Amino acid sequence: MDRNTNSQLNERFDALTVEERETLRVALQAGYFDVPRTATLVDIADELDRSDVEVSQQIRRGMGTVLRSTDVLSDPAVTADGGTDRSLDRMFDALSHPYRRRILLLVSEHNPRDEDEFSVEDLATEDDDLELLTTELYHAHLPKLAEAGYIEWDEDMRTIRRGPNFDEIAPLLHLMHDHQEELPEGWP
Repeated sequence: MDRNTNSQLNERFDALTVEERETLRVALQAGYFDVPRTATLVDIADELDRSDVEVSQQIRRGMGTVLRSTDVLSDPAVTADGGTDRSLDRMFDALSHPYRRRILLLVSEHNPRDEDEFSVEDLATEDDDLELLTTELYHAHLPKLAEAGYIEWDEDMRTIRRGPNFDEIAPLLHLMHDHQEELPEGWP
């Protein structure tokens, strides 16, 4: 194991309190997470000589910390319906709308980008209703791109910058842009 990987594991390990780590270890060993469960919350609490409320909180906080500090729920991401969201599907979905493609192209040219640096008119075509476009921008397109991590959007500061996953979509975005004359009409 290289030094960087070891450091990352130590950071994740340190994210749990001693009590959370102990509670999760005992719960796992006793079969609390098995299906069917072979140990109850009361069993774990008795073994640790703690209240069941305290043990329940430690398990929930500990599991939350573990899930947030690992990549287990990322690519492929677990969706609400139990399916997966592959990164390529997520990229194509983000690029499926012309306004989102244009936003990403504008952000790729300048980072950070102030929303005021480009106007809604920069995203619109001659057939677009600017009021509707503005509504869609703030309620659909910017949130969708931010949720995918392609942009960081600060609604209060009115700024858009490249997000943590921007490098994932950039090659496809630039490929599309560089070969736009070969793409179907209406693409950026």
